[in-house]
Formats: sequence, C-alpha cells, structure tokens
Amino acid sequence: MADSSTSSIVAAPKQERSKQTKEKIVQAAIKLFQERGYEKTTSNEIASEAGVSVGSFYVYFTDKRSLLLTIFDRLADDLYKVVFDGFNAEHLFDSELRPRIKQAIAKAIADKQRRSGLHKVIYELVLKDQEFSARHKEIMERSNSKLRELISLAHAANLTWDADVEAAAFLVQRVVFDLSQDYVTGCCEFDLGRAIEGLTNMIYRFLFKPAAISEAGSGPAK
Repeated sequence: MADSSTSSIVAAPKQERSKQTKEKIVQAAIKLFQERGYEKTTSNEIASEAGVSVGSFYVYFTDKRSLLLTIFDRLADDLYKVVFDGFNAEHLFDSELRPRIKQAIAKAIADKQRRSGLHKVIYELVLKDQEFSARHKEIMERSNSKLRELISLAHAANLTWDADVEAAAFLVQRVVFDLSQDYVTGCCEFDLGRAIEGLTNMIYRFLFKPAAISEAGSGPAK
C-alpha cells in the first residue's frame, strides 16, 4: 500500500491537470462567446476549441449556461479589482485624488471594451434570465457597498460636501456603469476621452471640497 506522502505526490499532478483542463474550457468559451455570441455557440464547439472531449466538458460544467455564469463571476471579480485595487481609502487623502478618479473610470470602461462581445452576451441574459439578473444585482451591490464605504470615510474626514452618502454612491456607480455599458454596446459615438474627462469633473466636483482635500494631509481628521 502506498504511503500518504506518495499518494499526495500522485494527487497533485492530477489536480493540476484538472485545473488546466477546466481553464482551457473557460478560455475557449470566452473566445467563442466573444466572437459568435451565446446562442450560436454549442458545448461541443467549446470542447473542440479547448481540445478536450465533450465528456470532459460535462465533468466540469452541466451546460454552456453554467459555464457562462462562471465566466460572469470571473469578469465581475476582475473588474472589481481593476477599479478598486487602484483606488482605496488611503487615496482619499492623496493630492492625486482627481487623477485616481479619472483612472478608475477609464479602467472600468477599458476593461469592458476589452471583452465587449462577452459583455453584450451577458447583458442580454441579465435582461431575460432570472439567475443572471440576481447575480448581476449581487455584483452591483458589492461595488456599491465599496463606494459607500469610501464616500463615508471621506465624509467623516470633512472632505466632501454635505451629501447623502447612499444616494451619492448609487449615482456614481450608475453613471459610470451606464456610460461604460453604452460604449460597450455601441450606443455612444461621442469622443471617449472627452467623456471620461467630463465625468471625472462631475464626480469630483459633486463629492469633494477642494479646500478640504488640500487641508486633509495624510489622514482623516481626529
């Protein structure tokens, strides 16, 4: 009988191969959904693109819908990191606050544009599939919660105007989301750079008092 150390050595490569196989399927689906759309892509085609058997596909996913839900979660996590990893509480007291707001907006739009076909597919399902709709609400609440946290901190440090924090977080999120979605779906033809610049000014001036920012120093008032 093999000892436990031998068993763990054997199991590790198997687990790694399993992860690699699943990732191949995910990447193949991203490529095909992006290029062809959801309805015109079959599970068999995804398996073929991934270089795995159809049986292997069904080991990891019940159907292409469950696969797209997995991709949806990944896109949401990636977008959250892209936006908020570069904008957190300490940056509220940064002299470069406005450029950081602009960078967050630009990154949110650019990240969606990079996978525009995929975002179109998901948006269509959000409108007609209850599970996708529920998942979308959870994702929106996650980012809204982060915005409320940041705006609350800024408000407590007297960096903002006397604003309704919940309403401010809601409005900032919606205007950035709706603008990015319109560019992804091709509804906007206005110059993107000018739109980002204008939106940055709107958010910055709506929320923050310039005098308070310059007086804030390195942290919140005590």
